[in-house]
Amino acid sequence: MKKYTIALFVAIISVVAILVSSFVDTASIKNLSIAKAQEDQAAGEQHATPKMDSFTAGKAFSQAQGGLGNIDATVVRGKNYLLTQVDNRLKQLDPIRTKVSNMTALGESERESLVSELNAEISMFEAFKAEINKSVTQQEVRNVADRIKAEWIKSRRSVESAEKQILAVNEEQLISNADTATLGMQKRIDNLKASGKSTKAHEKLLVAYGKKITSAKQDVESAKEKFEAVASAPTEDEKVKLMQAKDLLLKSAQGNVKEAYKILAEGARQDFSQRYK
Repeated sequence: MKKYTIALFVAIISVVAILVSSFVDTASIKNLSIAKAQEDQAAGEQHATPKMDSFTAGKAFSQAQGGLGNIDATVVRGKNYLLTQVDNRLKQLDPIRTKVSNMTALGESERESLVSELNAEISMFEAFKAEINKSVTQQEVRNVADRIKAEWIKSRRSVESAEKQILAVNEEQLISNADTATLGMQKRIDNLKASGKSTKAHEKLLVAYGKKITSAKQDVESAKEKFEAVASAPTEDEKVKLMQAKDLLLKSAQGNVKEAYKILAEGARQDFSQRYK
């Protein structure tokens, strides 16, 4: 029975540790379409990165007026701007592709479909580099910029679909792992009762654990609602606010899961201590 108890608590802690890790991964990839742009802008890019997940073709020449007057220099400026934006987009898409590829909880066909979409987008943006470099006139640069803008809008849909799936899978994992841990704790309580021992401390821990997991579930559900509301938001500022709210909710969920893990770990330590005094 002692070996069973030790194995049980180790298993419970391992399950919750995995759950915490899944939320850490979510936080690291959070809203890449915004976060990466903000990082690049803060690093002092020559041209400001567009807000949200957007691309404005006209910005390729927005800095050319009144300063250079030299057509060749203007073309170079436009090309450099487009190359910067293409590189930024590739830096956003690649981590999302990696994340989706590693999501074993997602159905194989669905995972392959999402990865295929992202691969196609990445290949398209890679191909734009050659087109940009071959451009020699302002009109050619504008033509490439228009094609990049169209593809940018298309890739945004792929990113939104991937992020939605990531949220859904994390919610399913949260529920499944929480149920497993709860079942393990309840079995331990039942065994103690059958042995005529006090279960007050364990029941208290189970209640505290349940509250933290319930809060985490609510945060994830609210994050999904915020994410789904982005599509219908009337302005870019409102979209940014919704995505920021989503990120904060996911951070809160991550924090609640970590606290739940600590509760289980403390219960295990108490149990081991009582057994081997």
